[in-house]
Amino acid sequence: MRSLPYIPLVAALLAAPCTAAFAAASPPAATPAAASDTLRLTLDDAVRRALTFAPDARVARAAEGIADGQVLEAMSAALPQITGTVIYDRKFASPFQSLSGDALFGPIFAHSSFAAVHNWTAEVTATQTLWSGGRIGAGLAGARHARSAARATRDESLADLALQVRAAYLEAAYAHDVQVIAEDALAQARAHLEQVTLFRRQGSRSEYDLLQAQVDAANQEPQTVGARNAAEQAMLQLRRLLDLPLDRPLALLTPLAFEDGQVPVLTAPSGDGAKRPALRGAEDMVQARRQALRYESAGRWPSLVASGTMAHQAYPTDWFPKRHDFVAAVDGSIQLQWPLFQGFRTFGTMQQATAELRQAEAERDRTREGVALEVEQARQEVQRALATLVARRGTAALAQRAHYLATVRWRNGLSTQLEVSDARLQMQTAEVNEVAAVKDYRLALLQLERVTGQPLALASRSLDALTTPPSTEGAH
Repeated sequence: MRSLPYIPLVAALLAAPCTAAFAAASPPAATPAAASDTLRLTLDDAVRRALTFAPDARVARAAEGIADGQVLEAMSAALPQITGTVIYDRKFASPFQSLSGDALFGPIFAHSSFAAVHNWTAEVTATQTLWSGGRIGAGLAGARHARSAARATRDESLADLALQVRAAYLEAAYAHDVQVIAEDALAQARAHLEQVTLFRRQGSRSEYDLLQAQVDAANQEPQTVGARNAAEQAMLQLRRLLDLPLDRPLALLTPLAFEDGQVPVLTAPSGDGAKRPALRGAEDMVQARRQALRYESAGRWPSLVASGTMAHQAYPTDWFPKRHDFVAAVDGSIQLQWPLFQGFRTFGTMQQATAELRQAEAERDRTREGVALEVEQARQEVQRALATLVARRGTAALAQRAHYLATVRWRNGLSTQLEVSDARLQMQTAEVNEVAAVKDYRLALLQLERVTGQPLALASRSLDALTTPPSTEGAH
């Protein structure tokens, strides 16, 4: 992209079921840590910490600070420029030094800049632009719009970071629940193996039953190991987002499951994404580019600058002057500069600024279309996740009951070992699916809130009362 000829606007544009048991179970640290070192975080605490300490958050805020500084820099072009200067000049040779012995002209030249050996000048110069054809105003307006775009980019980045932290927190909670389910299944398989071993010793079960129970227990161990590793990986990802040491003990206090079986559902249509910071930023960039075109167009007009200088000069016979050696001089000037012909440079920069304005308008339209698509996809995902959650409600309880009955039937000789193993597998699958449905629905709500750029209107409803997903989004 072309760099605009005025620094302030350029820089600003570029700157543009899990309870206390879950909380206690955190990945083992590399070195032992005291219980007081464990960081206990709720979901909201994790988001606040990330927005305060995470590198991504600091980068986003730094970009805003850069844009603020560029606005001040652009504003300086409209204010007086005052400069103080002190000059010492030492003449080692001069064509007028031969007159120093002249009785008439010697004293005159000895105390002037022509023949004085030591020349001291202290001056203050003030410059003020009176008129620039709208160039300064366009630059300042463009810098302000670029600053607004930078702030919108900051808000968008922080919102993305908050969503990432929430998603990582829920993923860690989900991974922990899956680990608990896998460990429970392993414990059940081992307990069943002990029963089969006992019955085999008593002669009431065959060797085939014992071998099958041993295989079932052995097959469950890799799943448990994988679940533990997944939980540890999820916690590492959360620590990274929170800018925590990877060996810092971390306890999550917000459970994944909904409280008392109450599920938050939409009570009103969600927004259309009009309040997204990305849309504000895209519109501000269009306005900034429009001001850039104004800036370049103003290059065809003259500029009027007033300046004044107050100087004190001294020509001492010694090296350092005394106060009475200085004489004052004050002068002022007004300069009118008109670029009559610059080799079509102004027309070329105007053409490029026009193209960049059209490009910014196209980017704005593309951003609008992208936000609208994200909102619609998020709405559909909320409906799908809620439908899945409703369909899987109570499935885990039914699978647990089926496993219990299969175990009782097996003890009484009414079923086979295969039926018990199949019931345990179905129970484990149902429990994992139920936890995954809760996680997916929570993530879908968070994603919808993120893409719309505003809080959702939610109300708690009993999961048993939900037979079909609400149709509040049908109007869209």
